[in-house]
Amino acid sequence: MIIKQRKRTSEMDGLIALERRLGRGNENKQKIKEKLYNVEAGYNGECQYDKYLKEFKPRYPHAILHDVTLNYDGIYFQMDSLLITSSFIVISEVKNIAEKIVVKAKPMQFIKEYPSGQRIPLRSPITEVERKIHLLENWLHARNIKMPVRGLIAFAYNNEMQIEETPEMDIMFTYDVPAYLRSLPINQEILSRQEIQKLSNEILKNHREFNPFPLATKFNIHPAEIIPGVICTECGKFKMKWEERKWRCFSCGYMGSEEYKAALEDWRYLIKETMTNKEFRYFMQIECRHLAKYLLAKAPTKLIGHGRNAHYELQIDK
Repeated sequence: MIIKQRKRTSEMDGLIALERRLGRGNENKQKIKEKLYNVEAGYNGECQYDKYLKEFKPRYPHAILHDVTLNYDGIYFQMDSLLITSSFIVISEVKNIAEKIVVKAKPMQFIKEYPSGQRIPLRSPITEVERKIHLLENWLHARNIKMPVRGLIAFAYNNEMQIEETPEMDIMFTYDVPAYLRSLPINQEILSRQEIQKLSNEILKNHREFNPFPLATKFNIHPAEIIPGVICTECGKFKMKWEERKWRCFSCGYMGSEEYKAALEDWRYLIKETMTNKEFRYFMQIECRHLAKYLLAKAPTKLIGHGRNAHYELQIDK
């Protein structure tokens, strides 16, 4: 039973907004494009894993939670996928790498090999999963749950893999995962059906969404580098201006009323989670403070304070 589905992360939307609001000549633009490509590729690989995992339908009680982040003793750890059974828990780490993978031993190394012959060492996913196993075991022990935790590495691409020596942790392609999980024996009942559900609910309650915002700060980009303005949903240009109680695009002529809310969301992703009337006027490229007050009141915001100290908390939630 899937308790927590995987969903598109707000980080992707934030990176799209950041790349879109950087000028063509901005030195950070290419770096943001590459980051967005990697994040989207990782998400697509995880979705492919989820597609194959739908074939795993055992008769015994179990729970599946995708994309879970927990906190143990101030340390956050993210798990691509969790399988909880009555006998054990499996942490799956999904990797989306199109090139040939060479797994070397003594010391353990993962190497990405390009068709050109260039070889680049990768951070060992086994080390990553071992860390997560350790933290999850401690998280469970803090709740008086003693449960064996194991890990697996799943590669989303059906690329060539050369393993010089079989590692201690299982490595496979995503299409192999359902059969592998079915092969794992349920030797003893540590958790009952009700306890599996209770643990799943506890994990859901303690899950924390990854929050990389504001992205301008994360990438050391000055807010002045972010292009202001309301973007036209039809032509994608920064040409929308407020005119006669509507937003009108002076490039394609499209007219709408809600487009500024997307710009508010961009501000939240890129700059900060609050906004003053003056900042709103700057970012929406309008002059009237009364109009700004009116539009902010129509948006999902909360006014904090009065007078010069007044600001709005942005409460946009997709």
